[in-house]
Amino acid sequence: RYTVGFENDGNDTAQNIHVLDTLSGYLDEHTFKPVFASNEMYTEIQHTGGLTVVKFDFPHIKLLDSTHHGLCDGMFEYDIKVKDGLPDGTIIPARVGIYFDDNEVVMTGQSQNIIGFPVSVAEVANEDNFNIYPNPSKDELTIKMNAGTSATATITNSMGTEVLQQPLTSPQTKISVKNLAPGMYYIKLVGEKGSVVKLFMKL
Repeated sequence: RYTVGFENDGNDTAQNIHVLDTLSGYLDEHTFKPVFASNEMYTEIQHTGGLTVVKFDFPHIKLLDSTHHGLCDGMFEYDIKVKDGLPDGTIIPARVGIYFDDNEVVMTGQSQNIIGFPVSVAEVANEDNFNIYPNPSKDELTIKMNAGTSATATITNSMGTEVLQQPLTSPQTKISVKNLAPGMYYIKLVGEKGSVVKLFMKL
């Protein structure tokens, strides 16, 4: 699962935004599936110059500038599978270009996944064991885990500032996010075997 966040740090409203993601040749484009977007989004897979490019289009998004804290950012997530038979040590790079109206492209830093080198994460990291909803959320966020799993949830804003922390000791915990400013947040769950981070949008 890939997550891309963007922020309008200019001095005027961004009317239209689109993101171009050149897929690694190790990824299977036929398994591409959008999961979540903070705003109305359209996707298109393009083939040009031997490359496979996914366009994530946010027409008429009208994203406010950075003077409107909590209302100047957005994000999206998508799932895609790697091709079968990749040997251990295969590096799958990822980097996207973000276009705000007619301005020059803003390139993200490059991340990478390495086949055969799994990270140490908590049991709650398993999609079957851990879920948050509704996402986006307005007043209350529910964290659901398998029975017998325990963790601590920490919420930080897009600037990395911690805004809330709460222990999770039951299969289902409700957290009030009513007082949080609208925007994108990270929720980190730390358990006995490691940690996992997910994104959610506060409306």
